[in-house]
Amino acid sequence: MTAAAGARRRALAGAALLGAAAFLSAGCASRPARASAEVLLNERMAAVLLREGRAAEAERAFREALQDDPRNPDVHDGLGTALLMQGKVKQALAHLDRAVELDVERGAFRINRGLARLELGRYAEAEEDFRLAEGSPVPEDRLAAAINRGRLRQRQRDFAAAEAEFTTALSRDPKSFAARIGRGVAREARGELEAAAEDYLEAVKIQPRSADANLRLGLALVTLRKESLGRRYLERAVEIDPGGEAGAKARLLLESTSGDRPPTSR
Repeated sequence: MTAAAGARRRALAGAALLGAAAFLSAGCASRPARASAEVLLNERMAAVLLREGRAAEAERAFREALQDDPRNPDVHDGLGTALLMQGKVKQALAHLDRAVELDVERGAFRINRGLARLELGRYAEAEEDFRLAEGSPVPEDRLAAAINRGRLRQRQRDFAAAEAEFTTALSRDPKSFAARIGRGVAREARGELEAAAEDYLEAVKIQPRSADANLRLGLALVTLRKESLGRRYLERAVEIDPGGEAGAKARLLLESTSGDRPPTSR
């Protein structure tokens, strides 16, 4: 795997885990009587840092909390999630395993461990975690399970099955940005560019400031020979992310489609 590909995978894992991090603040609300007010405060602070995407700071806070509350599954899950967001997958898995051991019923813990297993290429084990998360009483867990099964199918290059999983996710939440982008990618991989563009457009409507969604929509439209409209979205991607990867790709595409040269896609 190239460094760039590894960075993209870590970014995708981080994005997926940010949603899961939202469960942690609620999970920290119920503590054993032995937990002091200070310990509880530290755990809440760590959960907030994680939800804001400040993974390195969250890791430090969860490690400190773990010293005082070593049998708390939320703390193990939070620390594992923070490590996973930083690409420290093997370290993360040890804590995510422990979280599941301490509370086998929590769907969110299964999903986070499944993501770590997915990053390590342990697809059968990841699929088992996502399958078990389907039994969660929490709707967000069932949505995440479908989305991550779609990502698993994409890794396996089974794009028809990936599309079906993302469609299931969208039946549960039509406003899911991750499911829209995922289904668009699956459809594009199958050569269904018109349908992919529709999904990317819906994703842009959900998150107008997503450079990635604007880039994908712009490229799809340019490839469909809708150059003027496509360039508009590519320009927006550059505006949103002038110094980032999505902005750089959009800028390159704008240069390649200027003048009379035919558009190219990669």
